[in-house]
Amino acid sequence: MTTSAVTFDPRHALPNAFYRDPVVHAAEMDGIWHTDWVFVTTEDAVAAPGDQLPVIVGDQPVLLLRSQEGELRALSNLCAHRGTLLVERPAKAKRIQCPYHAWTYNDSGRLLAVPFTSKDDVDKAAHCLPEYRVESWHGLVFVSLDPEVEPLAERFAAVEPHVAGRGIDELHHYSDYQETQQWDCNWKLAIVNAMESYHLFQVHPKTLEPHTPTRDAYYITGSARATATGGRVEGAGDYLLISLPPSFVGVFSAGGFYWQAVHPISAHRCAVRTGGAFASSGGTGSRNTGSRGRFSRWLARFGSGAAGYSLPDFLPEDKAICERGQRGASGDFSPGRLVPAERVVADFGHYLNWRLNNIEPPGVHTEANQ
Repeated sequence: MTTSAVTFDPRHALPNAFYRDPVVHAAEMDGIWHTDWVFVTTEDAVAAPGDQLPVIVGDQPVLLLRSQEGELRALSNLCAHRGTLLVERPAKAKRIQCPYHAWTYNDSGRLLAVPFTSKDDVDKAAHCLPEYRVESWHGLVFVSLDPEVEPLAERFAAVEPHVAGRGIDELHHYSDYQETQQWDCNWKLAIVNAMESYHLFQVHPKTLEPHTPTRDAYYITGSARATATGGRVEGAGDYLLISLPPSFVGVFSAGGFYWQAVHPISAHRCAVRTGGAFASSGGTGSRNTGSRGRFSRWLARFGSGAAGYSLPDFLPEDKAICERGQRGASGDFSPGRLVPAERVVADFGHYLNWRLNNIEPPGVHTEANQ
């Protein structure tokens, strides 16, 4: 969808209309959330045959499951009869049965049974659950409603060597320790804030800046499809930050992998989920959904094998600055030029231009000193 409301220069900040305009929001739902890869969970959430997890991709309810043959599948979570939501919370079952009229499907979405009907009343082959693209990349699960979307291996090729070099496949994801908040801001404010390190000295002067100084952040490689940046960690080497538009940012530091994912709720609100993977292979135990000190809590459990220092809880500061940005979006201004430290933000701008305006983005750029 291309309209004058969604045109912009990726070398500059986004116009404020991008954070409030319903026309822009509709264009994003069509051109991004319903046609591109969207992060939904980690593989451990659907590790065993029969595991079922309801997720939302754009506006579409999707049922992520592990089939009896061990395959990862993504099916429509709406009954083909009258559109009732099939599964509302994580479950474990061999079949999928509608809670309304008990229409029953197998784990590939094929309709098996329709109660109180004769053989020819319902064409079962015409009432299967639609299946969507699903792929896992180093334990991270992505779903796309578009069957023609490029494979994840192609999408993330620029950052793959850097991620593999950090030993991601030796880390253990823990879905029980993922937490979700609602922020009163547009999703783009949240994801761009997560991917750039230019704001650390100002927004996180006592939490992140002492550990990861803004002056020591640098660009590694990337494009509109994926970007890798990095920086120095005081006393603990360097961190690696990967940005995977539209919805995922992760950072490797001191044996752990911490990530943040966003999903739009409306033009003015988004869901922000945090999680992590660690070197420890200990069990996750029972769910813990407390809201205080999430990163410190992870490190207290896995810290002996994950990190040499306790990462402070900086998320409230990010939430506050993003919501402040949304309050400013009620007005208009002439978008400022992005500075070199915001090259990753320009990559994201090219991503938006690619998905919304069909403008092919520039190729991969790699900094010469990396």
